[in-house]
Amino acid sequence: KRIIERQQQGIALAKQQGKYHGRKPQYTQDDPRLQHAFKLYQAGMSDVDVARNTGIKRTTFIRYRKKFNVKVDCKLRASLK
Repeated sequence: KRIIERQQQGIALAKQQGKYHGRKPQYTQDDPRLQHAFKLYQAGMSDVDVARNTGIKRTTFIRYRKKFNVKVDCKLRASLK
């Protein structure tokens, strides 16, 4: 318990000093693989199909899709079914 408290104090101090940033993101918004995945999704592919075609894990793709607010037109999605 004391170790956790001490660790939290250290993290808080590092954040104040601007030294604590956490893990770097796997993809940036301008990453070519991610942009290709977004284009496939907007063309009507499902999350699963995008993951299979790009090699990006499905859950990772969904997380980045929500983070960058990438949506597909509902009319397009309905016409593909």
